[in-house]
Amino acid sequence: MKMTETKKIIDFIEENSDEIVENIEFESIVTYNFLKKQFADFDVRKNYLFQFVYRSFYRLDNAGLTSEFKNEYFIILEEYRNQNFFNFSDVLQRLYEIPSRRGLNTFQFSFTTKMLNMIDEQMPIYDSGVARMFSFVRPYVSPFDEKLKIYMKQYEEIKNVYKEILNKHLLPKINVYFDERFKEYKINEIKKMDFVFWSAGKLKN
Repeated sequence: MKMTETKKIIDFIEENSDEIVENIEFESIVTYNFLKKQFADFDVRKNYLFQFVYRSFYRLDNAGLTSEFKNEYFIILEEYRNQNFFNFSDVLQRLYEIPSRRGLNTFQFSFTTKMLNMIDEQMPIYDSGVARMFSFVRPYVSPFDEKLKIYMKQYEEIKNVYKEILNKHLLPKINVYFDERFKEYKINEIKKMDFVFWSAGKLKN
């Protein structure tokens, strides 16, 4: 991503920092920390409280997906818990093969990044709010591999911009607001970026 485009994102966030942070609910922070603790302590394939809260938090139940899909999703999440490499292609393909309620095979990249973030909180989430901040266009190409290639390129841009922001301390104002508002809660820097960019994307919309 060009520096001018990154600067536009940073300027928008800093100029609207108070509203962006106020739009992040305490409930979201508490729920995320709850999920991380549950994931650390229990096998999620059998932890139905975790599954219920996770589906609600990430709106998995609002995506027109079947019970079979959601069951496979948590099986995969548990399988990848201790693996050294997260294979996007493998995960997306396994989920793609399970039709939605409308009988469609769907490419669930956002939900896959949320799965990865639960395993490794240093990996950011890709969702509609974040994509809006980066002006990403949803790839409508049909071939699975082509769609994956486009999404992975966008995901790398998100990671690179987050890294640059954190390394160079490019969001000082919103960091102060965020840390003051949520000072009682432990949130790592990448997850903070997730919350900030999600909220900023909603505001921009």
